[in-house]
Amino acid sequence: MQERVRNCVLQIIADSVGTRGEGAYFIDATVKGSLKSRKIEVLVDADDGIRIHQCAYLSRRIRERIEGDDELLDLIGENFDLVVSSPGLGEPIILPRQYVRHVGKFMRVTFTDEKGEQIELNGHLQDVSLSEDERSWIVMMPEKNKKKGHQPILEGIRVYLDQVTRAVPDAEI
Repeated sequence: MQERVRNCVLQIIADSVGTRGEGAYFIDATVKGSLKSRKIEVLVDADDGIRIHQCAYLSRRIRERIEGDDELLDLIGENFDLVVSSPGLGEPIILPRQYVRHVGKFMRVTFTDEKGEQIELNGHLQDVSLSEDERSWIVMMPEKNKKKGHQPILEGIRVYLDQVTRAVPDAEI
């Protein structure tokens, strides 16, 4: 059932070129609850940030598609809640494409270095390189250490995406 919902959403996004939903891309979909009270949560985003009108447009199209597919409606149940939104602050990045819209923003990144050690890095995302031919990477400018006498790092740290175990955009305090 969850796969059917994913395929439905992917098709609607593909069909949204030239509409209010244009520019959105699919991140994830989950189906929770029982037949009597089903909840469908769809996460979408856009390279420059998803807009509320895009979420509303996609929500209407998804609901129409589900309600128009008797087989899918029987699986989900007629009483379902549908939530279409973007991942909020504090939600981990799932797709490499999501890094693009967070350039310049504060992030918490956990990665495995060449020695196999887990490193936590807090700082600003400076640059992103997404490539199918080479290893994709991000450049992080670590936050300044506020300890007296500590030398600040003045250059960014390159982290390959295949080393990242968790990346979370966060509020800067």
